[in-house]
Amino acid sequence: MIDTLLRQWTLLQLIPRHPRRIDPARLKARLDGMGLAVTLRTVQRDLNALALTFPLEATPGRPQGWCWCPGARQMDIPSMDPHAALTFHLVEQHLQPLLPPTTLADLAPWFEAARGVVAAEVSRVTQWQHKVRVVARTLTKLPPAIDPAIQASLYEGLLQDRQVEVSYRALATGGETKTYPVHPLGLVVMEQVLYLVCTVRDYPDPRYLALHRIVGAQVLDQPARRPPGFDLDAFIAREFGIRRGEAPLKLVLRVRGILAAYLAETPLAKGQKIQPLADNWHAVQVKVPDTQQLRNWLFSLGADAVVMAPESLREELRQGLTQAAAQYAIQD
Repeated sequence: MIDTLLRQWTLLQLIPRHPRRIDPARLKARLDGMGLAVTLRTVQRDLNALALTFPLEATPGRPQGWCWCPGARQMDIPSMDPHAALTFHLVEQHLQPLLPPTTLADLAPWFEAARGVVAAEVSRVTQWQHKVRVVARTLTKLPPAIDPAIQASLYEGLLQDRQVEVSYRALATGGETKTYPVHPLGLVVMEQVLYLVCTVRDYPDPRYLALHRIVGAQVLDQPARRPPGFDLDAFIAREFGIRRGEAPLKLVLRVRGILAAYLAETPLAKGQKIQPLADNWHAVQVKVPDTQQLRNWLFSLGADAVVMAPESLREELRQGLTQAAAQYAIQD
């Protein structure tokens, strides 16, 4: 009796969810590999018996392909506890844009089970979702719409390391659409926008495309090529700040008020130095990448920060602020 229960429970665990299927011969081989030696006839008899109680289905003909029915509820022994339910709830809430559609489909039963636990079991754990928030320091914008079918094709190409033919509408070309094959390398989320890091055609230099500007995508049979030594983190650090120069800048700032305390807690980079000056001002010295992101941040500080060096950056900000002040002086 115990052997039968163990075998049948293991068999249920080995059966995949729709639309994937597995035939009795492969199930027998897996059971044998787990030390549960059994005949093919016994496996077939177990499957037919289990299908009377559990939501299982088989394709007609031989060999049969077995799977859990579409929409079958997830069965866990022991059942999902509040900690696991909270984790699945947060994954569903915050990570959906990052997960391949096939993964989301596989996780759907766990998401449904988690919602049931969260709704039915009021505890300190399940109440955690009401006590935690993620807040962006930058202006929050509505994310651009992405065609789900296009997103699924791009994720499949990235997941399977295959080329994808895309039709892309670049802002720089006035919205003109161009079609070409790309080699997916990675996915980046920045300020509610999804970007595909890739190489184009036979060019070796990686670039990035905004997913919402891709108006067509088809996965190709050809394998994707990865540039030798490509590092996604290094690419992000180099390109997503919108690089303005190759060499880093030796930045010297005068900052006042609470800004100095903030920079002491969260330095701009390793090696940053802060020294007090007169009248509640501080001098900040740090080596940082030369990016547009840096300039945007400096402009956002307004009168609380003054660039002292390098002189070229100081002059660039001076001209930008002068032009902005002039625009506000214009009368309608």
